[in-house]
Order: sequence, then C-alpha cells, then structure tokens
Amino acid sequence: MASLNREEKEHQVIRALCMILFWVVLRISLLVTGVLAIVQWVLAWFDDDPNPQLAKFCRRLALYQKQLLDYLTFISNDKPFPFRDWPDDPQSELDEAA
Repeated sequence: MASLNREEKEHQVIRALCMILFWVVLRISLLVTGVLAIVQWVLAWFDDDPNPQLAKFCRRLALYQKQLLDYLTFISNDKPFPFRDWPDDPQSELDEAA
C-alpha cells in the first residue's frame, strides 16, 4: 500500500475533524427531531391535523440529516450546511407547480 503524501494526510485530518463536528451536529439534529415530533403530535391532538409549516421544516431537516449521513459514511464528499445551502423541500416545489 502506497504511503500518503503530506497533502493527502492533511486532507484526511481535516476530513476527520469535519466528521467529528458533523457527527455532533447529527446527534443534536436527531434530538431536535424528537422534540419536533412531540410538538407535532400535541398540535395534531388539538387541531386534528399536523402543522404544515412544521412538517415542511421537518422534511428539510430530514434531508439535511441525509446529507450528514452521506458525508459521514463516505457516500458523498460534499460537506453539508453550512458549507452548502440548506436543503430545499422537494414536496413544496411539487405543491407549487401543481
């Protein structure tokens, strides 16, 4: 196995630091998802329907979590937010087009 040159080693160290940061962000976002699920349930209890704005945000948060997981598992080399835009909600784009 060929040894890594200096630039490749630096890149791997930077990626490892980013992965640790994004893992922490993922854990926090999962906690937020749990809280939002409880809030959505309480709102649905009283209104008989889930809150559409909260559902839209939750869809976007789930897409962000997918971006985080893709980066952490080497499926993608693209760093998620804040290094790129917050994910758009494809469902709302479909609703607007209809």
